[in-house]
Amino acid sequence: MKHQLKHTGRKGFTLIEVSLSMVILTIIMLVAVQVLDQTQRTWKRGVGNIEQFREARMAFNSITQNLREALLNTYLAYQYNESDTPTVPTSKSQAPERYIRQSELQFVTGQARDLLQSGQTDALSSPGHAVFFQARLGLSDRDGYENLRRLLCGRGYFLLHSDDEAFRPAHVNATRSRFRLWEYRPTAESNTIYSPQEGTRWFGDALTGVISGSDSIERPSFTRPIAENIVALIISPQVTSEDAEAEESVPWWIAPDYAYDSATAANTGINSPQGTQHMLPPRVVVTLVAIDESSAAKMAEKYPDSAPQLIPDGSFSRCSEMRADLQALEQKLVAEQLNYRVFSATINMRNSKWGLLR
Repeated sequence: MKHQLKHTGRKGFTLIEVSLSMVILTIIMLVAVQVLDQTQRTWKRGVGNIEQFREARMAFNSITQNLREALLNTYLAYQYNESDTPTVPTSKSQAPERYIRQSELQFVTGQARDLLQSGQTDALSSPGHAVFFQARLGLSDRDGYENLRRLLCGRGYFLLHSDDEAFRPAHVNATRSRFRLWEYRPTAESNTIYSPQEGTRWFGDALTGVISGSDSIERPSFTRPIAENIVALIISPQVTSEDAEAEESVPWWIAPDYAYDSATAANTGINSPQGTQHMLPPRVVVTLVAIDESSAAKMAEKYPDSAPQLIPDGSFSRCSEMRADLQALEQKLVAEQLNYRVFSATINMRNSKWGLLR
């Protein structure tokens, strides 16, 4: 018996249709792979940036937290004369002239090359600003005093370009010259703050006391690097916007050139002969600029014998030009093809008694 196959009307895929489907599927897979690869690269780049700038972020947090605790312990005392020791009478019968603000502590900011020991550094090796102050940071080198967390200590921050010979591991032979953020942290027992007259530098050993090969647990250095690849540190003492309006001036009128020394009479007037002397600024604006390690390595290769000049000449010398100076610095970093980050914060000083000025 013969069977006849019935035609159902359904056709199979032609070779052209199969080939076209394979091509479309291949394109979809290629696009998916490219998207996945790009996503993975973006994620790795983001994680890498976080890792690269983690040290800078931690150092920035350390500066802001410690600066917030700065204090002067200002008090009122009798003034007997106009000498370097106005609170000391010249005779038993001398009568006081008036009350004046007085403090044995000091808060000072300015160009790092001016504040650090003269002849030891310059604008290239120590760019930007420095700040030195006292706070209850509880650092002691005496056994049993570890829990006295409110001991009064000096503290300071500045940048310095140098090699790592003094503190790199013994098994590492390659020398790395970098910009680093240094922290000056003498112990309470070494606090020589009680003569903050004009020209006095109680922090004079901040640069000479940097970590060296002879550093030990028994005799540690007071100055140590806390972050690498920090290329700019800008410190701007300011007042609140309300105080600026009251003075009909700008917030940085107390330190128009970034320099502020609480031990000297500055910003004086008819009704305020001491001006801002022995006063903490109400606010301090801190700006820190960091580059990543690959950028720093590029700079070290390009400038093997000296510190690279990333901050243009004359920058960060007038507060009124800070925005333009920062833009110029960023343009320089972009021109050098460097990856960078800018950290900035306005710190409200907890122990500022600015109301005494009114």
